[in-house]
Amino acid sequence: MELSTILVEERKKKGITQQEVADTLYITRQSLSNWENGKNFPDIPMLVELSKYYDFSLDIIKGDAQLMNQVQKDYELINTKKANKKYSVLLVILTALIVLTSVVLIPLVSNNKILLKSFTLFDLLLCIVLIHTAVKFGKIVYQYYEGIPNSPLWVPKVFGYGISINPYNKFGKIITTALLVILDLFFIGVGITMIFFG
Repeated sequence: MELSTILVEERKKKGITQQEVADTLYITRQSLSNWENGKNFPDIPMLVELSKYYDFSLDIIKGDAQLMNQVQKDYELINTKKANKKYSVLLVILTALIVLTSVVLIPLVSNNKILLKSFTLFDLLLCIVLIHTAVKFGKIVYQYYEGIPNSPLWVPKVFGYGISINPYNKFGKIITTALLVILDLFFIGVGITMIFFG
């Protein structure tokens, strides 16, 4: 059964107006009207509130393919937002640690060769982790391009202005992998040079 039909039937059973439902659930009457007419759908939290208010099981709307598609998109969006927040915080922490190590700790221990090498190697390791984290973050942000045969190579940047390489484009994947390998080898090479020749 379609959600729009359920909402209309349940409201009529209660013998109340759209405005009364809207006032109770702190939504606009227009939103409820759109849901009852099937023009669009409530988000997941509101869908749960509606099922509680009208006392119907969410199982009865499984047959509404359009709604289930929307619920799936909402669920993916919620997960993407959670991942974005997690990776954003992680990127900020890693960047702060790299700056702290480079600007504060390394100059403080410049007279002690062992500590200087240790902090420099730690800084290089953080750079590698930062780069890989940024690439994973990009894959999550641009995941809606996954599986699209002719997805663009260049996509709008996640933060700020400009463009970024799409990791789901055939050439974008090759470029991203090549850049990762080159940067990894660079930082590993600098680390090895420091250990044996520094």
